[in-house]
Amino acid sequence: MDLPKLKLKSKLALFNALSKVFIVTTLLLLVPWIVSEITIRDTDDLLIRKLDQVIELVDSLGIDAYINMDNEIKAFGSYNILKEEFISIEQLERDTLIDIIQYSQRIIDGELVEYRVLSYSIKESGNQYLIEIGRSISTIARFEQNLKQFAFLFLLLIIIITLIADIAFIQYLLNPFEQIVKKLKNTRHPSSFDYTPVKTKTIDFAYLDETIHSLMYKIEDAFTNEREYISNISHELLTPISIIQSKLDNIIADKTLPDAELLKIMDSKHTLGRLTKMVRTLLMMSRIENEEYLLTEKVELNELIKNVAEEIEDKIHAKNLELKFDLNKSIPAINGNENLLFILIYNLVNNAIRYTQQGHIQIETAIADNQIVLRISDTGIGIRAENLPYLFSRFKNFSNHKDSFGLGLALAKKICDYHKINISVESELEKGTCFTLEFKN
Repeated sequence: MDLPKLKLKSKLALFNALSKVFIVTTLLLLVPWIVSEITIRDTDDLLIRKLDQVIELVDSLGIDAYINMDNEIKAFGSYNILKEEFISIEQLERDTLIDIIQYSQRIIDGELVEYRVLSYSIKESGNQYLIEIGRSISTIARFEQNLKQFAFLFLLLIIIITLIADIAFIQYLLNPFEQIVKKLKNTRHPSSFDYTPVKTKTIDFAYLDETIHSLMYKIEDAFTNEREYISNISHELLTPISIIQSKLDNIIADKTLPDAELLKIMDSKHTLGRLTKMVRTLLMMSRIENEEYLLTEKVELNELIKNVAEEIEDKIHAKNLELKFDLNKSIPAINGNENLLFILIYNLVNNAIRYTQQGHIQIETAIADNQIVLRISDTGIGIRAENLPYLFSRFKNFSNHKDSFGLGLALAKKICDYHKINISVESELEKGTCFTLEFKN
Protein backbone atom coordinates (compact mmCIF):
# COMPACT_ATOMS: atom_id res chain seq x y z
CA MET A 1 0.00 0.00 0.00
CA ASP A 2 1.37 3.41 -1.00
CA LEU A 3 1.56 5.91 1.85
CA PRO A 4 0.24 9.42 1.18
CA LYS A 5 2.77 12.19 0.62
CA LEU A 6 3.03 14.25 3.81
CA LYS A 7 5.29 16.90 5.22
CA LEU A 8 8.06 15.77 7.56
CA LYS A 9 6.34 17.55 10.45
CA SER A 10 3.09 15.73 9.69
CA LYS A 11 4.85 12.38 9.44
CA LEU A 12 6.57 12.86 12.80
CA ALA A 13 3.29 13.95 14.40
CA LEU A 14 1.49 10.99 12.81
CA PHE A 15 4.16 8.58 14.05
CA ASN A 16 3.90 9.97 17.59
CA ALA A 17 0.12 9.78 17.47
CA LEU A 18 0.13 6.18 16.21
CA SER A 19 2.73 5.14 18.77
CA LYS A 20 0.63 6.69 21.53
CA VAL A 21 -2.47 4.95 20.21
CA PHE A 22 -0.56 1.66 20.39
CA ILE A 23 0.64 2.43 23.92
CA VAL A 24 -2.84 3.49 25.05
CA THR A 25 -4.43 0.37 23.54
CA THR A 26 -1.87 -1.82 25.26
CA LEU A 27 -2.38 -0.06 28.59
CA LEU A 28 -6.15 -0.26 28.26
CA LEU A 29 -5.77 -4.00 28.03
CA LEU A 30 -3.23 -4.24 30.84
CA VAL A 31 -4.49 -1.59 33.28
CA PRO A 32 -7.56 -3.57 34.48
CA TRP A 33 -5.40 -6.61 35.20
CA ILE A 34 -2.68 -4.49 36.83
CA VAL A 35 -5.21 -2.59 38.95
CA SER A 36 -6.89 -5.85 39.97
CA GLU A 37 -3.57 -7.33 41.03
CA ILE A 38 -2.64 -4.18 42.94
CA THR A 39 -6.03 -4.13 44.67
CA ILE A 40 -5.76 -7.76 45.74
CA ARG A 41 -2.23 -7.30 47.02
CA ASP A 42 -3.21 -4.14 48.86
CA THR A 43 -6.19 -5.92 50.41
CA ASP A 44 -4.07 -8.88 51.43
CA ASP A 45 -1.47 -6.57 52.98
CA LEU A 46 -4.24 -4.81 54.90
CA LEU A 47 -5.59 -8.13 56.19
CA ILE A 48 -2.09 -9.18 57.28
CA ARG A 49 -1.57 -5.90 59.16
CA LYS A 50 -4.91 -6.30 60.94
CA LEU A 51 -4.01 -9.90 61.80
CA ASP A 52 -0.82 -8.67 63.44
CA GLN A 53 -2.85 -6.18 65.45
CA VAL A 54 -5.34 -8.88 66.54
CA ILE A 55 -2.53 -11.22 67.59
CA GLU A 56 -0.96 -8.41 69.62
CA LEU A 57 -4.29 -7.79 71.38
CA VAL A 58 -4.77 -11.47 72.08
CA ASP A 59 -1.26 -11.71 73.49
CA SER A 60 -1.75 -8.66 75.69
CA LEU A 61 -5.37 -9.23 76.84
CA GLY A 62 -5.51 -12.99 76.64
CA ILE A 63 -7.90 -15.18 74.71
CA ASP A 64 -10.44 -15.01 77.54
CA ALA A 65 -11.13 -11.40 76.67
CA TYR A 66 -12.68 -12.65 73.43
CA ILE A 67 -13.87 -16.18 74.10
CA ASN A 68 -15.81 -17.30 77.18
CA MET A 69 -14.75 -20.86 77.73
CA ASP A 70 -17.87 -21.55 79.78
CA ASN A 71 -20.13 -20.90 76.80
CA GLU A 72 -21.20 -23.70 74.57
CA ILE A 73 -20.04 -21.85 71.44
CA LYS A 74 -16.41 -21.03 71.92
CA ALA A 75 -16.13 -18.28 69.29
CA PHE A 76 -15.94 -14.52 68.83
CA GLY A 77 -17.22 -12.48 65.91
CA SER A 78 -17.22 -8.79 65.11
CA TYR A 79 -18.80 -7.21 62.01
CA ASN A 80 -19.00 -3.54 61.25
CA ILE A 81 -22.42 -2.04 60.67
CA LEU A 82 -22.06 -2.00 56.86
CA LYS A 83 -20.77 -5.59 56.82
CA GLU A 84 -17.65 -4.41 54.99
CA GLU A 85 -15.24 -6.09 57.37
CA PHE A 86 -15.33 -8.78 60.04
CA ILE A 87 -13.04 -10.45 62.54
CA SER A 88 -13.76 -13.85 64.01
CA ILE A 89 -11.97 -16.10 66.51
CA GLU A 90 -13.01 -19.66 67.15
CA GLN A 91 -11.52 -22.69 68.86
CA LEU A 92 -10.34 -25.58 66.74
CA GLU A 93 -10.96 -29.15 67.79
CA ARG A 94 -7.54 -30.31 66.70
CA ASP A 95 -4.14 -28.87 66.12
CA THR A 96 -4.14 -27.60 62.56
CA LEU A 97 -1.80 -25.15 60.90
CA ILE A 98 -3.76 -22.71 58.78
CA ASP A 99 -2.33 -19.69 56.96
CA ILE A 100 -4.26 -18.90 53.80
CA ILE A 101 -5.98 -15.97 52.06
CA GLN A 102 -8.94 -16.86 49.89
CA TYR A 103 -12.39 -15.81 48.79
CA SER A 104 -15.20 -16.96 51.02
CA GLN A 105 -18.95 -16.44 51.33
CA ARG A 106 -20.67 -15.70 54.63
CA ILE A 107 -24.34 -15.43 55.57
CA ILE A 108 -24.87 -12.35 57.72
CA ASP A 109 -28.36 -11.39 58.84
CA GLY A 110 -29.75 -13.66 56.18
CA GLU A 111 -27.69 -12.02 53.44
CA LEU A 112 -24.98 -13.82 51.48
CA VAL A 113 -21.86 -11.67 51.44
CA GLU A 114 -18.60 -12.51 49.63
CA TYR A 115 -15.34 -11.67 51.40
CA ARG A 116 -11.65 -11.81 50.87
CA VAL A 117 -10.67 -13.76 54.02
CA LEU A 118 -7.36 -14.25 55.79
CA SER A 119 -7.40 -17.46 57.91
CA TYR A 120 -4.64 -17.99 60.44
CA SER A 121 -4.34 -20.46 63.31
CA ILE A 122 -2.66 -19.68 66.66
CA LYS A 123 -2.09 -21.59 69.87
CA GLU A 124 -3.15 -19.86 73.05
CA SER A 125 -3.48 -21.29 76.64
CA GLY A 126 -2.91 -24.83 75.32
CA ASN A 127 -5.74 -24.59 72.80
CA GLN A 128 -5.74 -24.04 69.03
CA TYR A 129 -7.71 -21.08 67.67
CA LEU A 130 -8.56 -19.88 64.20
CA ILE A 131 -8.49 -16.16 63.50
CA GLU A 132 -10.31 -14.98 60.37
CA ILE A 133 -10.23 -11.41 59.10
CA GLY A 134 -12.30 -10.59 56.06
CA ARG A 135 -13.06 -7.66 53.80
CA SER A 136 -16.11 -7.61 51.56
CA ILE A 137 -15.58 -7.95 47.81
CA SER A 138 -17.93 -5.01 47.16
CA THR A 139 -15.60 -2.74 49.12
CA ILE A 140 -12.62 -4.09 47.24
CA ALA A 141 -14.50 -3.61 43.94
CA ARG A 142 -15.29 0.01 44.75
CA PHE A 143 -11.67 0.66 45.57
CA GLU A 144 -10.63 -1.12 42.39
CA GLN A 145 -13.09 0.90 40.30
CA ASN A 146 -11.86 4.17 41.77
CA LEU A 147 -8.29 3.13 41.13
CA LYS A 148 -9.11 2.23 37.52
CA GLN A 149 -10.81 5.58 36.93
CA PHE A 150 -7.85 7.40 38.42
CA ALA A 151 -5.45 5.33 36.31
CA PHE A 152 -7.41 6.03 33.10
CA LEU A 153 -7.70 9.75 33.83
CA PHE A 154 -4.03 9.94 34.69
CA LEU A 155 -3.19 8.03 31.52
CA LEU A 156 -5.36 10.34 29.41
CA LEU A 157 -3.78 13.40 30.99
CA ILE A 158 -0.29 12.07 30.33
CA ILE A 159 -1.20 11.29 26.70
CA ILE A 160 -2.59 14.80 26.13
CA ILE A 161 0.39 16.47 27.76
CA THR A 162 2.92 14.37 25.84
CA LEU A 163 1.03 14.87 22.57
CA ILE A 164 1.02 18.66 22.99
CA ALA A 165 4.65 18.56 24.04
CA ASP A 166 5.57 16.41 21.02
CA ILE A 167 3.78 18.71 18.57
CA ALA A 168 5.34 21.80 20.13
CA PHE A 169 8.80 20.21 20.10
CA ILE A 170 8.41 19.04 16.48
CA GLN A 171 7.31 22.54 15.51
CA TYR A 172 10.29 24.04 17.33
CA LEU A 173 12.67 21.45 15.91
CA LEU A 174 11.52 21.90 12.28
CA ASN A 175 11.12 25.67 12.42
CA PRO A 176 14.60 26.26 10.89
CA PHE A 177 13.75 23.84 8.10
CA GLU A 178 10.49 25.71 7.39
CA GLN A 179 12.43 28.98 7.30
CA ILE A 180 14.82 27.51 4.73
CA VAL A 181 11.89 26.31 2.60
CA LYS A 182 10.19 29.71 2.95
CA LYS A 183 13.35 31.49 1.75
CA LEU A 184 13.46 29.25 -1.32
CA LYS A 185 9.75 29.72 -2.09
CA ASN A 186 10.04 33.50 -1.82
CA THR A 187 13.02 33.60 -4.17
CA ARG A 188 11.93 34.47 -7.68
CA HIS A 189 15.50 35.00 -8.88
CA PRO A 190 18.89 33.95 -7.47
CA SER A 191 19.89 37.59 -7.03
CA SER A 192 16.93 38.13 -4.65
CA PHE A 193 17.79 35.17 -2.42
CA ASP A 194 18.13 35.98 1.28
CA TYR A 195 21.57 34.81 2.38
CA THR A 196 20.92 35.52 6.08
CA PRO A 197 21.83 32.32 7.99
CA VAL A 198 18.93 30.56 9.65
CA LYS A 199 19.23 30.47 13.43
CA THR A 200 19.36 26.84 14.51
CA LYS A 201 21.17 24.59 16.94
CA THR A 202 20.59 21.53 14.75
CA ILE A 203 23.76 20.72 12.84
CA ASP A 204 21.85 19.06 9.98
CA PHE A 205 19.75 22.16 9.29
CA ALA A 206 22.77 24.44 9.58
CA TYR A 207 24.61 22.27 7.05
CA LEU A 208 21.57 22.28 4.75
CA ASP A 209 21.34 26.07 4.96
CA GLU A 210 25.04 26.48 4.16
CA THR A 211 24.78 24.04 1.25
CA ILE A 212 21.79 25.90 -0.22
CA HIS A 213 23.65 29.21 0.14
CA SER A 214 26.63 27.77 -1.71
CA LEU A 215 24.35 26.37 -4.41
CA MET A 216 22.49 29.68 -4.80
CA TYR A 217 25.81 31.53 -5.22
CA LYS A 218 26.69 29.15 -8.06
CA ILE A 219 23.24 29.53 -9.64
CA GLU A 220 23.43 33.31 -9.37
CA ASP A 221 26.82 33.29 -11.09
CA ALA A 222 25.43 31.00 -13.80
CA PHE A 223 22.44 33.30 -14.34
CA THR A 224 24.70 36.35 -14.52
CA ASN A 225 26.99 34.66 -17.02
CA GLU A 226 24.01 33.50 -19.08
CA ARG A 227 22.52 36.99 -19.09
CA GLU A 228 25.78 38.53 -20.22
CA TYR A 229 26.25 35.78 -22.81
CA ILE A 230 22.77 36.19 -24.30
CA SER A 231 23.09 39.96 -24.27
CA ASN A 232 26.45 39.81 -26.02
CA ILE A 233 25.26 37.23 -28.55
CA SER A 234 22.12 39.27 -29.28
CA HIS A 235 24.12 42.41 -29.88
CA GLU A 236 26.64 40.50 -31.94
CA LEU A 237 23.81 39.15 -34.08
CA LEU A 238 21.98 42.46 -34.40
CA THR A 239 25.09 44.33 -35.51
CA PRO A 240 25.77 42.32 -38.71
CA ILE A 241 22.04 42.17 -39.40
CA SER A 242 21.88 45.95 -39.29
CA ILE A 243 24.90 46.17 -41.60
CA ILE A 244 23.35 43.71 -44.08
CA GLN A 245 20.05 45.59 -43.99
CA SER A 246 21.88 48.84 -44.73
CA LYS A 247 23.67 47.25 -47.67
CA LEU A 248 20.41 45.84 -48.99
CA ASP A 249 18.81 49.28 -48.70
CA ASN A 250 21.69 50.72 -50.76
CA ILE A 251 21.25 48.00 -53.39
CA ILE A 252 17.50 48.64 -53.55
CA ALA A 253 18.23 52.33 -54.13
CA ASP A 254 20.01 51.38 -57.34
CA LYS A 255 17.36 52.02 -59.99
CA THR A 256 19.21 49.97 -62.60
CA LEU A 257 18.56 46.73 -60.67
CA PRO A 258 16.28 44.29 -62.56
CA ASP A 259 12.86 43.61 -61.02
CA ALA A 260 13.58 39.89 -60.50
CA GLU A 261 16.71 40.69 -58.50
CA LEU A 262 14.87 43.40 -56.60
CA LEU A 263 12.24 40.91 -55.47
CA LYS A 264 14.93 38.53 -54.24
CA ILE A 265 16.57 41.33 -52.26
CA MET A 266 13.20 42.36 -50.79
CA ASP A 267 12.63 38.76 -49.64
CA SER A 268 16.09 38.73 -48.07
CA LYS A 269 15.36 41.97 -46.30
CA HIS A 270 12.06 40.59 -45.03
CA THR A 271 13.89 37.50 -43.74
CA LEU A 272 16.40 39.74 -41.93
CA GLY A 273 13.48 41.62 -40.37
CA ARG A 274 12.02 38.35 -39.07
CA LEU A 275 15.43 37.34 -37.74
CA THR A 276 15.81 40.71 -36.00
CA LYS A 277 12.39 40.31 -34.41
CA MET A 278 13.25 36.80 -33.22
CA VAL A 279 16.57 37.90 -31.68
CA ARG A 280 14.94 40.83 -29.89
CA THR A 281 12.16 38.56 -28.59
CA LEU A 282 14.70 36.08 -27.21
CA LEU A 283 16.64 38.93 -25.66
CA MET A 284 13.48 40.26 -24.01
CA MET A 285 12.60 36.79 -22.65
CA SER A 286 16.10 36.53 -21.23
CA ARG A 287 15.76 39.94 -19.57
CA ILE A 288 12.40 38.91 -18.10
CA GLU A 289 13.91 35.70 -16.74
CA ASN A 290 16.65 37.76 -15.11
CA GLU A 291 14.04 40.15 -13.64
CA GLU A 292 15.49 43.25 -15.25
CA TYR A 293 12.08 44.90 -15.59
CA LEU A 294 10.46 46.81 -12.73
CA LEU A 295 6.86 46.08 -11.78
CA THR A 296 6.17 49.31 -9.93
CA GLU A 297 4.06 51.17 -12.51
CA LYS A 298 0.33 51.78 -12.10
CA VAL A 299 -1.23 50.56 -15.32
CA GLU A 300 -4.78 51.37 -16.47
CA LEU A 301 -5.77 48.17 -18.23
CA ASN A 302 -8.61 49.66 -20.29
CA GLU A 303 -6.39 52.48 -21.56
CA LEU A 304 -3.70 49.97 -22.44
CA ILE A 305 -6.22 47.93 -24.47
CA LYS A 306 -7.25 51.07 -26.39
CA ASN A 307 -3.58 51.79 -27.18
CA VAL A 308 -3.15 48.23 -28.49
CA ALA A 309 -6.31 48.65 -30.60
CA GLU A 310 -4.92 51.83 -32.19
CA GLU A 311 -1.62 50.11 -32.91
CA ILE A 312 -3.25 47.12 -34.55
CA GLU A 313 -6.09 48.94 -36.31
CA ASP A 314 -4.50 48.65 -39.76
CA LYS A 315 -4.27 44.85 -39.50
CA ILE A 316 -7.93 44.65 -38.48
CA HIS A 317 -9.05 46.69 -41.49
CA ALA A 318 -6.72 44.80 -43.83
CA LYS A 319 -8.53 41.54 -43.08
CA ASN A 320 -12.03 43.11 -42.87
CA LEU A 321 -12.44 41.96 -39.27
CA GLU A 322 -14.45 43.62 -36.53
CA LEU A 323 -12.83 44.51 -33.20
CA LYS A 324 -15.38 44.43 -30.37
CA PHE A 325 -14.96 45.81 -26.85
CA ASP A 326 -16.74 45.03 -23.58
CA LEU A 327 -14.71 46.93 -20.98
CA ASN A 328 -15.65 47.27 -17.33
CA LYS A 329 -15.09 50.91 -16.41
CA SER A 330 -14.73 50.19 -12.67
CA ILE A 331 -11.53 48.16 -13.05
CA PRO A 332 -8.77 49.62 -10.83
CA ALA A 333 -5.19 50.20 -11.90
CA ILE A 334 -2.83 47.24 -11.64
CA ASN A 335 0.83 47.06 -10.65
CA GLY A 336 3.22 46.01 -13.36
CA ASN A 337 5.39 47.05 -16.25
CA GLU A 338 3.35 48.94 -18.84
CA ASN A 339 5.64 48.11 -21.77
CA LEU A 340 5.56 44.37 -21.04
CA LEU A 341 1.79 44.35 -20.53
CA PHE A 342 1.38 46.21 -23.85
CA ILE A 343 3.47 43.53 -25.60
CA LEU A 344 1.43 40.81 -23.85
CA ILE A 345 -1.94 42.12 -25.04
CA TYR A 346 -0.56 43.05 -28.48
CA ASN A 347 0.79 39.53 -29.03
CA LEU A 348 -2.49 37.90 -28.04
CA VAL A 349 -4.60 40.22 -30.21
CA ASN A 350 -2.15 39.95 -33.11
CA ASN A 351 -2.22 36.15 -32.78
CA ALA A 352 -6.03 36.24 -32.90
CA ILE A 353 -5.97 38.41 -36.05
CA ARG A 354 -3.41 36.16 -37.71
CA TYR A 355 -5.58 33.05 -37.41
CA THR A 356 -8.99 34.65 -38.00
CA GLN A 357 -10.11 34.95 -41.62
CA GLN A 358 -13.60 36.30 -41.00
CA GLY A 359 -15.76 37.37 -38.10
CA HIS A 360 -14.53 39.39 -35.18
CA ILE A 361 -12.03 39.76 -32.33
CA GLN A 362 -13.49 40.58 -28.90
CA ILE A 363 -11.66 42.07 -25.93
CA GLU A 364 -13.47 41.96 -22.61
CA THR A 365 -12.52 43.10 -19.10
CA ALA A 366 -14.46 42.15 -15.99
CA ILE A 367 -14.21 41.56 -12.25
CA ALA A 368 -14.93 38.01 -11.08
CA ASP A 369 -14.31 36.64 -7.59
CA ASN A 370 -12.47 39.85 -6.66
CA GLN A 371 -10.06 39.33 -9.56
CA ILE A 372 -9.56 41.41 -12.70
CA VAL A 373 -10.20 39.24 -15.77
CA LEU A 374 -9.19 39.97 -19.37
CA ARG A 375 -10.57 37.83 -22.21
CA ILE A 376 -9.41 37.95 -25.81
CA SER A 377 -11.53 35.78 -28.09
CA ASP A 378 -11.81 35.28 -31.83
CA THR A 379 -13.80 33.41 -34.44
CA GLY A 380 -10.74 31.93 -36.09
CA ILE A 381 -9.60 28.48 -37.09
CA GLY A 382 -9.11 27.28 -33.50
CA ILE A 383 -6.47 24.99 -32.01
CA ARG A 384 -6.44 21.21 -31.83
CA ALA A 385 -6.93 19.81 -28.31
CA GLU A 386 -3.69 17.80 -28.47
CA ASN A 387 -1.73 20.99 -29.19
CA LEU A 388 -3.07 23.03 -26.27
CA PRO A 389 -0.56 21.72 -23.65
CA TYR A 390 2.36 22.88 -25.88
CA LEU A 391 0.84 26.19 -26.94
CA PHE A 392 3.20 28.33 -24.83
CA SER A 393 6.37 26.39 -25.63
CA ARG A 394 9.18 28.11 -27.50
CA PHE A 395 9.48 27.47 -31.25
CA LYS A 396 6.27 25.44 -31.25
CA ASN A 397 4.37 26.50 -34.36
CA PHE A 398 1.22 24.54 -35.13
CA SER A 399 0.41 26.43 -38.33
CA ASN A 400 2.14 26.95 -41.64
CA HIS A 401 2.30 30.71 -41.20
CA LYS A 402 5.64 31.80 -42.65
CA ASP A 403 6.06 34.78 -40.27
CA SER A 404 5.62 32.74 -37.08
CA PHE A 405 8.55 31.39 -35.06
CA GLY A 406 6.40 30.14 -32.19
CA LEU A 407 7.77 32.79 -29.84
CA GLY A 408 4.81 35.17 -29.50
CA LEU A 409 2.77 33.03 -27.12
CA ALA A 410 5.93 31.86 -25.31
CA LEU A 411 6.76 35.51 -24.64
CA ALA A 412 3.16 36.16 -23.53
CA LYS A 413 3.39 33.28 -21.04
CA LYS A 414 6.73 34.57 -19.77
CA ILE A 415 5.24 38.04 -19.18
CA CYS A 416 2.24 36.51 -17.42
CA ASP A 417 4.45 34.47 -15.11
CA TYR A 418 6.56 37.53 -14.36
CA HIS A 419 3.44 39.50 -13.36
CA LYS A 420 1.88 36.45 -11.61
CA ILE A 421 -1.00 36.51 -14.08
CA ASN A 422 -2.84 33.23 -14.57
CA ILE A 423 -3.32 32.61 -18.31
CA SER A 424 -5.56 29.90 -19.73
CA VAL A 425 -6.89 29.08 -23.19
CA GLU A 426 -10.02 27.43 -24.55
CA SER A 427 -10.36 26.57 -28.20
CA GLU A 428 -12.55 24.68 -30.64
CA LEU A 429 -11.66 23.94 -34.24
CA GLU A 430 -13.34 26.19 -36.81
CA LYS A 431 -15.12 28.10 -34.04
CA GLY A 432 -12.41 30.12 -32.37
CA THR A 433 -10.12 30.57 -29.41
CA CYS A 434 -10.39 32.45 -26.12
CA PHE A 435 -7.41 33.49 -23.96
CA THR A 436 -8.30 34.36 -20.33
CA LEU A 437 -5.96 36.35 -18.09
CA GLU A 438 -6.63 36.59 -14.34
CA PHE A 439 -4.77 39.39 -12.56
CA LYS A 440 -4.01 39.02 -8.87
CA ASN A 441 -4.97 41.99 -6.69
